Amino acid sequence: MIRSNGFRLLLVGTLVLAFVVGLAPAWAQDGAEPRTITDAVGRQVTLDAPPERVVGMSASITEMLYAIGVTPVGATEGIEYPPAAAELPTFGIGYQPDLEALAALEPDLIVANAQLNMQFMDQLEAIAPTIAVMTLTAGDIPGNVRLLGQATWQDVNAEYLAQSFEHFLALADTVGAGMEGPSVVFIVGTLSQPNFGKSETYLGDMLNRLGATNIADGGEDAGPFPGYTQLSVEAVLDADPDLIFTITRGAPGATPIPEEMVADPVWSALSAVENGQVYELDNRVFLESPGPRFTDAMLEIFNIMYGEGE
Repeated sequence: MIRSNGFRLLLVGTLVLAFVVGLAPAWAQDGAEPRTITDAVGRQVTLDAPPERVVGMSASITEMLYAIGVTPVGATEGIEYPPAAAELPTFGIGYQPDLEALAALEPDLIVANAQLNMQFMDQLEAIAPTIAVMTLTAGDIPGNVRLLGQATWQDVNAEYLAQSFEHFLALADTVGAGMEGPSVVFIVGTLSQPNFGKSETYLGDMLNRLGATNIADGGEDAGPFPGYTQLSVEAVLDADPDLIFTITRGAPGATPIPEEMVADPVWSALSAVENGQVYELDNRVFLESPGPRFTDAMLEIFNIMYGEGE
């Protein structure tokens, strides 16, 4: 019964959030006095007037801009959500942008990704005023939404959305605290070059909020990304987690990790592999684009962890 109630609470929370966001006024806050914005890394940027030509330096920023009612004039390559973003002019990828193509869009505000863009902030600022956001966990998203609202004079829209996200996170925490969650591990990369995510990561934070016990927690950071560690095959076998989540990243056409596990004589001995409890997750939603869709992501994880409450 706890599971059923938990699922219904999260589902109601998602529906209420969508309803509240749909009610958010599609207009900016009145007034066009200059504003000084303090961004996610403590930089102060003064904007003289509401920007009319905004660009975001990552997929997650582009999604947040659309969510508060701002249509960017360009985007990084490969963005497919929301669908309108796929039609925007592009200027390279977030960590290696085509600065000439970016400048040609004549932006009057650039929203940078603090994890990808700090090394060339001076070049971005030479094009247009630039603020930085940082999204490490779902808990960072409300603050980023408010920051973008301030920088674009979309304060009202942003506040509606930020408060809705905060209410959803509080509900998820309450539901998770009442569950006897499964033990889990999640792997990003390939089976031959795995990175094991801890609860300090975007996906790890969501799993933790929903009551899971992550067998990678407590390990020292190791690998190319903060919040990830290395585990031996023996350590995973000893822990024998109930569920395994994977995000396969490698050369084009790389075999998905779940398929590799089934074919491997060692990994296939895990209970989760034997029981069909290995789940490949969407790279964009669960890793590359931490943003407004975290509510859908958390509901998907909840359904995997606890079923649909029946």
